[in-house]
Amino acid sequence: MFHQQLKQSIIWRGFYFVTLLIVNIFLSRFVQADGVGIIFYLSNFFSLLVLILSFNLDGSFTYFNSSKTIHHNQLAFVAISWTLLITILTLSFLPQYFHYFDKDIIAADTNASKYGFHYIIGILLINYFTALFYSLGNYFLPNIILGITNLLLIALIYFGSNHNAPAGAITKDYFFFILLQGIALAIAFMSTQKDFKHFSLPNIKQLKQLYKYAAIALSGNFIFFFVYRIDYWFVKQWCHQTGDLGNYIQASKLSQMLLILPQILASSIFPQIASGQQHNEIVKDIIRIFKLFLLLYIFLFITLLIAGRWFFPFVFGASFSTMYLPMLILLPGVFCLSISAIFSAYFSGKKQNKFNVYAALFALAIMISLTVILKNKYSIYIAASISSIAYFAESLYCFIKFSQQEKLSLNQLFVFKKEDLTWVKKLFG
Repeated sequence: MFHQQLKQSIIWRGFYFVTLLIVNIFLSRFVQADGVGIIFYLSNFFSLLVLILSFNLDGSFTYFNSSKTIHHNQLAFVAISWTLLITILTLSFLPQYFHYFDKDIIAADTNASKYGFHYIIGILLINYFTALFYSLGNYFLPNIILGITNLLLIALIYFGSNHNAPAGAITKDYFFFILLQGIALAIAFMSTQKDFKHFSLPNIKQLKQLYKYAAIALSGNFIFFFVYRIDYWFVKQWCHQTGDLGNYIQASKLSQMLLILPQILASSIFPQIASGQQHNEIVKDIIRIFKLFLLLYIFLFITLLIAGRWFFPFVFGASFSTMYLPMLILLPGVFCLSISAIFSAYFSGKKQNKFNVYAALFALAIMISLTVILKNKYSIYIAASISSIAYFAESLYCFIKFSQQEKLSLNQLFVFKKEDLTWVKKLFG
């Protein structure tokens, strides 16, 4: 059952993320490095707000639905009610924020508040309802909806580029489609649940458990967010060469898109660990995933080392000529993040989120310390190097804690066996 769900998750989430990558490529070629740098910088800020305002309820939804503690329809009503509250807060807060801060963004585009509303509410709904779909073992429907809407956006960007549409119009469409995706997922979930008729929330005790679990996980995810993205603010502040922000964020986003497969695997491992089923088998699978990722990232590094210098400008456009080296520097660190994602799912499923928090704090402390020390020499290459070092430290801490609990030796991680290849064939065959 677990392997079947894992396979379905990889196939359908993979389809969605391929379409997301194509959106990135079309958007980058149309608005170029400076334009996409602003879009990704705004998205990064809005993502921070999503993290705070969502209260990490999607993680709670997965845990309590997978463990059969709270019914999924009650969780859906929590998602809708919470999103309505956040809608009010967002409409009040964003105009005030852009009135006082990030005025250079407003100078470039006066619609930043509207973009933020579309992004925040859309991502909230996407996160909440994909979590509910996944905890029910349904990977097909949410990713088909997300993938098809991405394809429609790609067609819209292509049509706009061929008819000289202004970059601002494409930017509006990009953020609006995120809201459209969230609404479509919410409607799809409510429509497919036959017993979704009467408004019903969890009882007070369940709500306390729900928010308590979310609060613990939120502290870790909040720190993780800055581990992954605080460098964007540093680059915007201290790197002023033309295209630096766009090239660096593009390299970072592209390298972190390699986390898609680990996140897919983690989203399948988490419910199984939470349910307490097949624990020993899942631990073996985690070890096999480590070996698989090690080979995969070695291959990717060699490929990018050879072809990356001409490949990125060819795909994203000539304005992305300096993203090659940051991408190459980030890749070893992203391998470490891939492993951390699997360990994080393991700890979360065992209600040991404290280890995720400690690992994130360790990495963030290293990132900030090195940035302060090297501030006078800061560049997009220094930024990438610091990030990779911090990611390695985080992964090392998680590995030590995991190996202590499961009594692992290094041989189990680095010695390849015939059954490892059999497992991969079974998973993808």
